[in-house]
Amino acid sequence: MRNTIRTTRKLSFLMIMLIGTASAQNLVSAPSPAMTGPAYDFSTGYTYLAMPIAGAGQVRLNGVDASGSISWSPRWGATLDTNYLRASDIPGIAHQAYMLNTQCGPEFYPFEHRGARFFLRALGGSALIDGAVPGENGFYHGWLIRPSLAAGGGFEQTVSGQFAVRFNGDYLRTLFYDPTGTALPQNNLRLGVSLVIRTKKSALREQTAW
Repeated sequence: MRNTIRTTRKLSFLMIMLIGTASAQNLVSAPSPAMTGPAYDFSTGYTYLAMPIAGAGQVRLNGVDASGSISWSPRWGATLDTNYLRASDIPGIAHQAYMLNTQCGPEFYPFEHRGARFFLRALGGSALIDGAVPGENGFYHGWLIRPSLAAGGGFEQTVSGQFAVRFNGDYLRTLFYDPTGTALPQNNLRLGVSLVIRTKKSALREQTAW
């Protein structure tokens, strides 16, 4: 019986020593695992659009933009962008105008330097445009939902930790009516500035930054 107790004590002591040694090695020498996988960010901010309307000239709309992006490599990612813009009146017409636009598409990141990350993007989706065009007897009001395309780019500047400020500009292609009721292409200039929140930033991106 005494031999059994002694043997048990020795085995217990040996197990404690082994567990302690292994724990100490993990605490001291084990490196922290690098964060891998895609990086995510979300943004919201102000957007401006110069939209030409036949017979009324350019209509200047102001609004809000919200987007979410995912980067699965240091150079490539994708974004989903939604914006709502509004003008209180169309030049020469006592009527408001607004646009609701949702698009998605790929993003390309040429390089990142000292917290500034540059990007190019091509987006496709659909736009709802509500407005009016001048006619012979006043004006014609209507709304239209059609495909929309955009191409542009910009850059993000890190300001603190997970936060950054994004500046972007796009050429936006949409459609709207002319005074005869024909849907004509529109060439729009869209600008924006947003606050970006990075919920996850991959270690791979940090390693490739200049």
